[in-house]
Amino acid sequence: MCFPLSLFAQSEGFFSNLDSALANPERVITLSLCRQRLKEVPQKISNLKNLQRLILYRNDLKSLPKELSYLPQLHYIDISSNYIDSLPKEMAALPLDTIIAWDNHIRSFPQEFSTLSNSLKYLDLRAIPMNKQEQKAIKELFPQAKTRMAHPCNCNRYW
Repeated sequence: MCFPLSLFAQSEGFFSNLDSALANPERVITLSLCRQRLKEVPQKISNLKNLQRLILYRNDLKSLPKELSYLPQLHYIDISSNYIDSLPKEMAALPLDTIIAWDNHIRSFPQEFSTLSNSLKYLDLRAIPMNKQEQKAIKELFPQAKTRMAHPCNCNRYW
């Protein structure tokens, strides 16, 4: 969800502008950079050590940098409506409890993500064509998570 700045005061830790966030790095709890046509995640985000929620909804991202793993408090990430086909294995070290990644190309997770098997509570992978085996493997990797997926298809990988 892309929140307009007027709904959240920056004093509450919500920032929708990277420059403002970098000027107040210790105060940033939530950073929303949705709908900004980003082609890559700015590496400066890794300076926001108190960041807990990162919202990158509806950009033009094809990958995420492994430097996101330098955010020790990041527990929520929304990367919906991008072009991402995998997550860096380094992100498995984060205390993630929510991954919202619908409308991407993610069909599997690195085995390192098994470390999140008990902590991940919500995983949204809707609008991603997957067959039953791919869906089963993801559900087995995250048995405690509420997982949302589209109906399985007899689809061939087409991207």
